Amino acid sequence: MKGVVLLSDGIDSPVAASLMKKQGLDLIFLNFKNDNNPSTVEKVKKIAKHIDKNAMLITKDHIKTQEKIKDNCNVRYQCILCKRAMYKQAQEVAHEHGAKYIVTGENLGQVASQTLDNMFVLDSSVDLTVLRPLLGFDKNEIVKLGKELGTYDFSLIKAPSCPYVPDAPLTTSRLNKVLIEEEKMN
Repeated sequence: MKGVVLLSDGIDSPVAASLMKKQGLDLIFLNFKNDNNPSTVEKVKKIAKHIDKNAMLITKDHIKTQEKIKDNCNVRYQCILCKRAMYKQAQEVAHEHGAKYIVTGENLGQVASQTLDNMFVLDSSVDLTVLRPLLGFDKNEIVKLGKELGTYDFSLIKAPSCPYVPDAPLTTSRLNKVLIEEEKMN
């Protein structure tokens, strides 16, 4: 069985990918570029190779999508609309490669899109099962796992953070309102 992993250069998604690899899931890594800094892509390549040297890594330019959201939608919806767009692209990749799952590093109590209300809104954007192996872990537990799995040190390599995160991202979204905002992106 295959899963498309939304792989970032942070701490959480590499740990989630490693856990799913240990469970026997074949991985396809999908990374979204939010800037033109080549060091971010290099960092993600190193993380992917560490987790599974044979897995495919697909990098998608996400800047145009981010700009469309920023220019047309309520700024508080930036993260949830961004993540829905990522899920939709992950679903396309999954269908292309015969994968049945989307794997994320989301866990409760984190920022922006990582609340139960927002996860419901995210899941409604795709027809695949979204696996969240870190859902019930806190940050300290994830860091500990990252150290044990050997992914944590990669996450410490400096790279720019997402330049589109608003000061106050929406943490409790409603599907009907998100769909209205999504329409503004055309």
